[in-house]
Amino acid sequence: MPFRDRGMWRGVVKINGRRFTDSFETKREAINWENEFRKKSNPSGNSLSFKDFSDQYLALAKSKFSKLTYYQKEFMTKRFIKYLGLNLDVDQIQPSHIHGYLLEQANTRSNYCANRDRKNLLAMWNWGQKILDISYNPVTKIDCFPHDRKMQYVPPENDILRLIAVADRKERAFLDCYLCTGARRSEIFNLKWEDVNFEKREIRLWTRKTRDGSMEGELLPMNNQLYESLRWYWENRIFKESPFVWLCEEGPNAGKPFNYRRRFLKGLCKRAGIRPFGFHSLRRYVASTLADTHKVSAKTIQRILRHKSLQTTERYIQNLNHDLAGVMELLDVKINQSTTESTTNKKSDLENLLSR
Repeated sequence: MPFRDRGMWRGVVKINGRRFTDSFETKREAINWENEFRKKSNPSGNSLSFKDFSDQYLALAKSKFSKLTYYQKEFMTKRFIKYLGLNLDVDQIQPSHIHGYLLEQANTRSNYCANRDRKNLLAMWNWGQKILDISYNPVTKIDCFPHDRKMQYVPPENDILRLIAVADRKERAFLDCYLCTGARRSEIFNLKWEDVNFEKREIRLWTRKTRDGSMEGELLPMNNQLYESLRWYWENRIFKESPFVWLCEEGPNAGKPFNYRRRFLKGLCKRAGIRPFGFHSLRRYVASTLADTHKVSAKTIQRILRHKSLQTTERYIQNLNHDLAGVMELLDVKINQSTTESTTNKKSDLENLLSR
């Protein structure tokens, strides 16, 4: 991509990690030189357009990642192609293209969205270097945008009790799947009856949180509440032929597994008269309750939530300040004692001075 340098336009071409440049009076001359230089360097014409490159990557992503992750990558690719305006070859895309696109996303959407697109672009180019022998990754030169993490909302216990109080029997069974396992939303939506073992009182939850994107199932014991809820729902289910546990019961998607179910918790929270929250807040509530109320170790909570990293579990627990509270109280005592002793000494010195 040509750029202005000391009153001249400088053309730049990178091939196999090497950088070639030349100066011209006009931008058009610099662009023409870049195109001719690439043709001479690749006479066979086997260049790979970004459209073809991204199509190959998305084909892999569709089979490897979850639907949500795939859609994020697909929409990011469409936005980036629209920003470029031209179907450039992969080796024509420079850090300036990436930076300009991400800056636009940061300004029109948010720094968080720009960082997420950067992560997906970086993964795409890393795959291209590994599989298609692409020599250069322009994304590596772009830094992340500053992004302040917001404190994730964890509903208090009273709100959870009010939520349960307004739920009917079927809604309560659905809630118990989250409250008694700390499961992710997708794990419950994808739950099948073959994963529910009433005899052993076990439930298997599946996730794609693996390095290669493959499905991984882990068993958890069912407590009495979850066992009774799922047993009741098994006996009263409508679609008895479906392998899935939770299905849409009305509308055009009747008999199909849920994908989002956005209105479920929102409607329950409205009926209960509490602050609305999402499914992930239930997962955080389970982690915080185990840590704060029942003093369960972080390592055990990690096994329940099925996190790969203990650091992730500690972010869910959110009780580091509780651990420090006792220490800060000790410091407060020391400060109070010091202040009291200082005040007492000053009073004593004043009384001695007046007695003279």
